[in-house]
Amino acid sequence: MKRSALSCLVAISLFSTAAQASVDDVLNSPFFSDSHAELSLKNYWKYLKEDAANPKEVHNAWGQGLALGYQSGYLADFIGVNLDYYSAVKLGASDYFNTRGVLYNNGPGNSKENAAGYSKVGQRYIKLKGDVGGAALNAQAGWQVLRNYGVISTSTRLSPTTYLGWSGGVAGAGLSLRGAYVERSMDRSSPDSLRLQTNDGRYINHLASAELGYENKAFNGQLAYGESQDYLRRQILRMSYKVDEKLSLGSQIYTTQALDDYKQMALSKRNFDHNANHYALDAKWQEPLWSVKVGIAHTRAPKGDGQLGFYPRHMSKNSRGTFTSMAYAGEDYMRDGETMLATMAEYRITPEFTAGLAGNVGQFSYQGAAVRTGEINVFGRWAPSHPKLKNLTVFAMAGPGWSYKNSNKTPILVDGHSQTSHSLSGEFIAEYRFKLF
Repeated sequence: MKRSALSCLVAISLFSTAAQASVDDVLNSPFFSDSHAELSLKNYWKYLKEDAANPKEVHNAWGQGLALGYQSGYLADFIGVNLDYYSAVKLGASDYFNTRGVLYNNGPGNSKENAAGYSKVGQRYIKLKGDVGGAALNAQAGWQVLRNYGVISTSTRLSPTTYLGWSGGVAGAGLSLRGAYVERSMDRSSPDSLRLQTNDGRYINHLASAELGYENKAFNGQLAYGESQDYLRRQILRMSYKVDEKLSLGSQIYTTQALDDYKQMALSKRNFDHNANHYALDAKWQEPLWSVKVGIAHTRAPKGDGQLGFYPRHMSKNSRGTFTSMAYAGEDYMRDGETMLATMAEYRITPEFTAGLAGNVGQFSYQGAAVRTGEINVFGRWAPSHPKLKNLTVFAMAGPGWSYKNSNKTPILVDGHSQTSHSLSGEFIAEYRFKLF
């Protein structure tokens, strides 16, 4: 009995030692040792006062957000996980707050009573990596952010737009090839998992995209193709060239074709009839303390029955489309026949504070009348260097704009002339990030 008990104790001791060693090996593996977590606090206020379609509308939303992100290392140098939690608290809102993309619209219509906060696990995916012949492979499956991934992108307020699906690619020697397939999304201001939809509310099964890229010290280019099933097909060519240390040139071409489900919609639900294209050029001059960027763009998006056509940035409702032209400003500057000029200048006044000026002006013709739109914004960005504040960034922007009186986005003409509308916009963001481990 004594020998048996002793043998049992020895076996238990050996098992415990082995188990402890196994646990230690796992905890010391790169999956845990290379993992890290980050906490972000963001205060966001966005404002617009305009009178384009009504006597006056104020669109105002203010919220406080929290983001907690965890990224593991790789187990067996192959597999890992990422998790990101987001929450938002309502601080203030007006009617039409939902156009600002900051707070959750928890109800029908545009009433400020619908404004609410939210919480969600916006990203949760498995990640894989590998190496074949010197080429790096990667893949992700689950809810994830896709930023300028082929024709798919995201937008961020208190949280980013995320997608359910898979993505992956291979890269080596300056070349890259990647693709994505998504079926659902969560908007930047919502915890709801939504299916992709047409403009008239019918479901789209999936959105798929592929992209071929090449990059070296002077040149960076991407050729992308994508399709929202039976709805829209798109091709994008984006290029940038660094002439020298100061001058950079860029160009983007976006082409979109209507497919069967798009053509079946009523004309009032379509952005264009059959094809829509957008062409853009830009140049940037960079000095140590200041920079200036200028751009020009032109849009073709014909639409019949006397209605004004638009180039649609997005491939469906509940998704976001890749669009890096300086015409990026809602539907402004992307109307049929519209030519747009833009500039952005900034100056680093101190090592911590940068101030700047941004302006856009566009013009198109509607039934023989010249219609002009534009805006001017002053902005400032503060990034303190004090050790206790080095992870803080504060940004503010405000300025006036002008557009045209419209009915269902189509200009209202009086005696053959468009009628000017005025707007005032503002934005404030204060974000503090710090690593937990």
